[in-house]
Amino acid sequence: MPWMRAPSQEDPKVRNRLDIVDMPGVAAFQASALHILSEGFGFRKSLEKNVCMLGDDRVIPMMSYGLIEYLMGLDLSSFEVLELGGGHSTEFWAQRVRSVVTLETDSGWANSLKSRALANVEVRTTRADTIAGEICAPGRTFDIVVVDISGNRYRCAKAALRVLRPGGFILLDNAEWYPNTAELLRTADLIQVDFHDFRPLRWYRCSTSLFLHKEFRARPRYGRLPLPMIGGKDIADTNQWDIVTD
Repeated sequence: MPWMRAPSQEDPKVRNRLDIVDMPGVAAFQASALHILSEGFGFRKSLEKNVCMLGDDRVIPMMSYGLIEYLMGLDLSSFEVLELGGGHSTEFWAQRVRSVVTLETDSGWANSLKSRALANVEVRTTRADTIAGEICAPGRTFDIVVVDISGNRYRCAKAALRVLRPGGFILLDNAEWYPNTAELLRTADLIQVDFHDFRPLRWYRCSTSLFLHKEFRARPRYGRLPLPMIGGKDIADTNQWDIVTD
């Protein structure tokens, strides 16, 4: 349920309602924030089902919620993705981009991904000690390279730089754990943008970072950016301070 201040707490009719709880303002604000995380972002449901999902059952990567909302607002329909480390993210990308090539080091997980038969996804089983060399093997370039592999992410990121197309970006998950890798990408003239937030199935906050090619341009998927946020307050249609003028 939404948490808000009652119209009049002194009105007996209000105080006697069973769906209204009398509590200090601080406690109500905390309850509202917890409700957004638990129900809006699906944190509770993800834990119960052991699947990364939002409150409305949309499957998402195990990455920062703020990044996920940003990506959901982008038009990536023409993009091709190289995903180093598959998972719930594979389905997420498949729903938004032209094609996905996933290199996965866990053979069991790779077979699970293949069994889903996602039409625009190619899954390849690899090894942690060979994946860096295989990144360039297809002889292709990509608009997005996702570095989320169980292996040496520094080597993978270094190889990813060779296959990144102009106007694309490299995504480094848990970037706060890989400062050398982040520095490598940053000093390769990519623009680092960090998304620090909670994520599904984790009790602590993490960072997922985008490293944008200087020609990257954000294109809105639904006509506006940013989209109204989960648990946010959208006043765009009535905002008198946002009227377009000559």
